[in-house]
Amino acid sequence: MIIITKFQMHVLGLDTTSSALTLGISNFAQINRYQTWDLGRDISIHLHDYLKDFLAPLSWSDLGWLVVAQGPGSFTGTRIGVVTARTLAQQLNIPLYGVSTLTAQAYAYASSLSKVHEDELIAVEYPGQRGSVYGSLFTWDASTQALSTYKPLQYVELEVWQHLLSTEKIHHHLYPDTVDPQGICQAMISLAHQRWQAGQQPTWQEILPYYGSLAASPPSR
Repeated sequence: MIIITKFQMHVLGLDTTSSALTLGISNFAQINRYQTWDLGRDISIHLHDYLKDFLAPLSWSDLGWLVVAQGPGSFTGTRIGVVTARTLAQQLNIPLYGVSTLTAQAYAYASSLSKVHEDELIAVEYPGQRGSVYGSLFTWDASTQALSTYKPLQYVELEVWQHLLSTEKIHHHLYPDTVDPQGICQAMISLAHQRWQAGQQPTWQEILPYYGSLAASPPSR
């Protein structure tokens, strides 16, 4: 069992699933910082320097847990982010939460708007390779700020996804640029915080990147 004290309740969010690097840090009180850098292919070169600079004036020992975007997204970027988060969580001996980028996008969208009503379907999609698409459907409970999965994340041909959408009443259809990167990172931290409050403390070994058909396992949420 990993023990977290009140002095460690700063959390770090890491998203490298696109060409941009987005970091977030929060203690769910006075500290809530988010920043995005468009690093392109240089993410692997500069990631650790940006992490260290962004964390200051805190130290690594101030972190209570980490959350990372598991994908879908850029193959290389996603791998770099997940490997980095796994390494940090292992070295610091703290929990590591993984969140699907589609889930984070749906949560960020729904929690920031009052026009998403009970039982309305939110469709989120992300383009894959050779005419395929990543897609998932969600519902939102505004009274409890809870996002529920209606159709889990799947990696299918575009025609299959379009057929699924035609059989459901979709109220909100989200694409990769619907929500800004910092909003997605903030949603990742919020979703992971809900799981932490529920007593879940996943270890670094449990969190793997999601590559569609190449995935060893689907994202945690």
